[in-house]
Amino acid sequence: MGYRLYGFMIGDEIHFDISNRRLYRLTDSHTEKSIAFASIYFNETMLRLFLYLLMNARSQPVTKEELFEKIWEAHNLSPSTQRLWQVLHNLNNKLGLLGLPRDFILNIRGRGYIINYPDVIPVYYRVSELPTHAVKKREKTDNLSE
Repeated sequence: MGYRLYGFMIGDEIHFDISNRRLYRLTDSHTEKSIAFASIYFNETMLRLFLYLLMNARSQPVTKEELFEKIWEAHNLSPSTQRLWQVLHNLNNKLGLLGLPRDFILNIRGRGYIINYPDVIPVYYRVSELPTHAVKKREKTDNLSE
């Protein structure tokens, strides 16, 4: 059974939980009076786009055509430049709510899109250590990380 992708750590405070479609921030402030938690959720297309970029665009750009194929066409959706721009715009707005820079996802003209943030780390879990009910839940969401 091996390891499966759980999500990503972005910086020290932001966690991306794939199966729950959630990006959340836990501040690292260590005072008793400061408890801060923020969370955002993704629709299906935005989740697929964000996940695909985190998995494939951390070191090199991903072309618009590749995103059309992997995010839209692979799921029987019609891609368009306007739709891609709209989803990316909304995604960047959501990322900004958690304090990520506006250029977290950067468009390199003529080359594609890249994650413009140095501190993005994949997080894995060992399937054999999950309780049985959690394994069944994870199997339903595994197709998102393919």
